[in-house]
Amino acid sequence: MIEPFPIAGERVVLRRFASDDLAAFQHYRNDPAVGLYQGWRPMTDAQAASFIASMRSAPAFAEGEWLQVAVAERASDRLLGDIGLHQSTDGTTGELGFSFAPASQGRGLASEAVRLAVASFFAHTPVTQVIGVTDARNEASIRLLERIGMTRVTTQGAIFRGEPCVEHTYAIARPSQELGSSRRR
Repeated sequence: MIEPFPIAGERVVLRRFASDDLAAFQHYRNDPAVGLYQGWRPMTDAQAASFIASMRSAPAFAEGEWLQVAVAERASDRLLGDIGLHQSTDGTTGELGFSFAPASQGRGLASEAVRLAVASFFAHTPVTQVIGVTDARNEASIRLLERIGMTRVTTQGAIFRGEPCVEHTYAIARPSQELGSSRRR
């Protein structure tokens, strides 16, 4: 596959992590409010540096694997957050998850970045839908997923960090005009 990153939008860029991203990454990834509904846990600086290095060389859209990409401000290249991308092992479904620094929230930057991530799935993989799973209490994520055109398809009980919770799964289908043009690259 041809390397799809960077992918530039109007105000944001999806790109591979850089070593210089460590301090900003650690700043928002260690914020308890940012991590409240996330599957990840804060890391030491050494663990985070190793994670960033591994994501720089990880293959894009490998079936059954997660890839974390940086979301940077287009004008300054300042790290705003990150998006996790996962293609199912059968290649039919993409899944994404996202984390953004508090200073980046509430300005439409996350919506722009998540739209770019969804478009990248449809441009570079054969997936027929992209999903996002969120805790039912995570109102900001629910609003974002709905804002970009995702529809709630399931609601179910789950166990998160040892506690019962309710999770919503949102989905968006590949636009029909792209069905004939999609191909594995």
